[in-house]
Amino acid sequence: MAPILKPNFYPENIPLAVSAFRLDGQVPVLNQQHFDGGQCRIFKVEFLDGESWAVRIPLHLQSDSQDAIINVLRDEQVVLQEIGKTTFAWAPKLHGSSFKFDNPVGYPFLALSWIEGSPLTWTADYPPRPVRDKVLAQIAEIQRSLIECTQNSNRGPATKYFSRVIDNKITRVRNGRLPDITEQDCLDQRSLLSRVLHPELENAPFAIDHGDLAPLNILVDSDYNITGVVDWGFASMVPLQLAGRMPRFLQLSEPTLPPDVTLQEDRKTYITSLEPQSSTSQITFWISLIHSPDDVDFRHCYLESLISKGMHFTLARLGWKLPNRERSKAAHRGSF
Repeated sequence: MAPILKPNFYPENIPLAVSAFRLDGQVPVLNQQHFDGGQCRIFKVEFLDGESWAVRIPLHLQSDSQDAIINVLRDEQVVLQEIGKTTFAWAPKLHGSSFKFDNPVGYPFLALSWIEGSPLTWTADYPPRPVRDKVLAQIAEIQRSLIECTQNSNRGPATKYFSRVIDNKITRVRNGRLPDITEQDCLDQRSLLSRVLHPELENAPFAIDHGDLAPLNILVDSDYNITGVVDWGFASMVPLQLAGRMPRFLQLSEPTLPPDVTLQEDRKTYITSLEPQSSTSQITFWISLIHSPDDVDFRHCYLESLISKGMHFTLARLGWKLPNRERSKAAHRGSF
């Protein structure tokens, strides 16, 4: 992997740089703590009127191209601008941006509203129920709201979108940019596309998908009310069949069946929370359809393989099937 670019970086200049985005030109105070999340380092600045902003700087984005780093940040800005036009309540607001390395900070950045809260702690044992169920119900509402607020019906059929993704991957394989994946792996992947996609959703709307709805990116207060969702760097406008998948932490942690008992209970709560609030809730009906097949875990893994090189490699090596650990244990016991 290419080394991280290390140009001159001046965090002490962040307050002056972001003051340009305030109508009154007020220069904030830079909080001495910073937070690392995903591809970015996040700094907090505090204004005299009590307002706080988060400044996202992609210091951890690994690329040998300044343009590539800038484009990733531009994509995130486009997503946040689109969300900002809606009533979706859990994303930070965009205040301003700089897409240059020769600014006072020495690095491109986004200036966003600061969302109070702490990253959600989520393990198989914590939080306990009923707090666990409270969080899951909120996450279900967040996902439903994001799709409702950002749906776009003018993007074309789902099959065309996913076929283009696979075709682009084949081109990258031929150019030597995906050394762990073969062209046959991509052809096998394409042959399964019609089995995975729901024909009823072929022409359903596209919607923004967060891309990494994991506990680290979900902020909660002391009573486990979700205050916001952060790190929209992997978000994009995708077919509903991708946007409506279960959040990452409700998917299999490894491609092996069956899901453990806790995960099954969590999914049951999440799906129940998604049940239509009215008989006319089309979006909720579509999301429930995505979660209903018996082979939902394979479908989730397959869709993940379209955007994840690691999952593509893993599924290809498994012959595009998910092993069943219980059957494997039974077979092992029977051999003695």
